[in-house]
Amino acid sequence: MREMPEINLEILYSGDFQYTLTSVNPHGRTCLCAVDIVRYDNGAHCVMMAEHKKNQGISVTNACDRIATQLYARFLAAIPVEKIVWLEHCPAGRMHKAHLDLIQFQHDGPRAGPFPATEMREVVFSNPRWKRFFESRHIAQAEFLKAYGYILKELCNAHMIFAVEDKSDYYWRVWANQEGFFIVSANPSAALPGCMLDVHGVSGALKENQHLFGSGSDMEEQFTTALMKGFLNKGL
Repeated sequence: MREMPEINLEILYSGDFQYTLTSVNPHGRTCLCAVDIVRYDNGAHCVMMAEHKKNQGISVTNACDRIATQLYARFLAAIPVEKIVWLEHCPAGRMHKAHLDLIQFQHDGPRAGPFPATEMREVVFSNPRWKRFFESRHIAQAEFLKAYGYILKELCNAHMIFAVEDKSDYYWRVWANQEGFFIVSANPSAALPGCMLDVHGVSGALKENQHLFGSGSDMEEQFTTALMKGFLNKGL
């Protein structure tokens, strides 16, 4: 993993988490996942959940909304949902690389916390939507949360507006929020700035890495086209 800017974070939880799915788990099989929860220096929180080898119940992918509901109630009930980034880690298999997906949920109502304990109420997460965020031959959860914290802490309200595969089969993705843009790629040869960018910064970074895509692809032009579509379709 390439060297990234130093990020201050606090580890709130790292370990196994047993989740309850009574309605779809009548035989009481153990539902277990691996979870890491961190808080970044800007107040954003990131939760990474992953399949556990000892899980005997429904998969993390199929239960992620209920896992998120239970994790929120146990660890994050005083945190506004808009300040939480949810990730699912799928380890590498024989036919695929390890990858991380950003999960965006709907929830049962706005949260404008923090709230005192006496005013807490249950928040239920539903209707997950997955967006591929990163892939590599191996992803170490704790290391990733620290190394890529400078991006993760800005993803609470982000949209992916551009994705392209280079000639070495690595994906490059550009994410945008209200403050600016980030470029994410697992290609070890990528020359990427460790900070938020403006439009010209993204164009410049793609131009600098043009040799990784080949002469037949104009990355700067493709990004500009995707950006315009983003403005028209999502109001970025």
